[in-house]
Amino acid sequence: MRRLTLDEFHDLMQRLASGWQDLDTELALSCFTADAFYSEPPDIQIYMGHEQLRSYFAALKPGTLMRFQHLWFDEDSQTGAGEYTFGSQRAEIADHGVAVIELKDGRIAIWREYQRKGPLGFDEFTAADGKQWLWHIDNYP
Repeated sequence: MRRLTLDEFHDLMQRLASGWQDLDTELALSCFTADAFYSEPPDIQIYMGHEQLRSYFAALKPGTLMRFQHLWFDEDSQTGAGEYTFGSQRAEIADHGVAVIELKDGRIAIWREYQRKGPLGFDEFTAADGKQWLWHIDNYP
């Protein structure tokens, strides 16, 4: 059973991002176990195993953007997370989110992503100023 170090986890996630951006389906698939479970809970999307993931990844278009802003990894549990931006380099909006990742034998066995649409730029997406916040101290509860 192969266990990854923090640096190896970073390398795995960079290979995945490169596979998606370069439209290299096989490179992206090599980051996942053959029976991987990929989902966006509670009921947005689900793909199981290489056959379904191959079709999902192969549908990516030229100009795909995948960037991890932050990565966290616990070597003992072989569980990590990454805060990311995913979309098109030519678009004004993108998906920003967090993926929770469980590894098995050095590859991604479980991928759960939670994301929101927003401005393409991560700094603009996370900025506090210039926004109409739904909840804040003046209206809660």
